[in-house]
Amino acid sequence: MTTYKVGYMVGSLATASINRKLAKALIRLAPPELEFVEVPIKDLPLYSYDYDANYPAEGRALKDALASVDAVLFVTPEYNRSIPGGLKNAIDWACSAASPPPSTPTCASPRPTLPDRPTTSAPGRVALDPEA
Repeated sequence: MTTYKVGYMVGSLATASINRKLAKALIRLAPPELEFVEVPIKDLPLYSYDYDANYPAEGRALKDALASVDAVLFVTPEYNRSIPGGLKNAIDWACSAASPPPSTPTCASPRPTLPDRPTTSAPGRVALDPEA
C-alpha cells in the first residue's frame, strides 16, 4: 500500500482555533494511506524579497517541510472575505518553491468565500476540485 504524506497548514494562529480542531477531525477520518504532518506558520516573519538571498531559519523550515510532503491541505478560517494574513504570508514564503505540492483549501466557515473554482497559479501546482 502506498502512503502519501500530506502537510497541513492551519490558517488561524490561535491555539484553540475551530479550524485546528477541524484539521484534527479530518486527520482522524482520513484513510490510513494518508500520513499528516502540520506545517507550522506562526513564527514566520513578514515576507520580503530582501530575504531571498539569505532565508531566516523559519523560512527555510517552511520550504523544507513543503519539499517533504506529497500534498498540502489548507484548513483556514475566512477573514474579511479572504484568507488570514498569517496564511497569506506563509503562501508568499512558499510561492518560490521549486515544485510546489498539490494543494486544496477547506474552511469551517458556514459560507466560505474561498474561490468557487480551483485555480492553478504556478507550474506544477494542482488545485484539487472539492466538487469532484
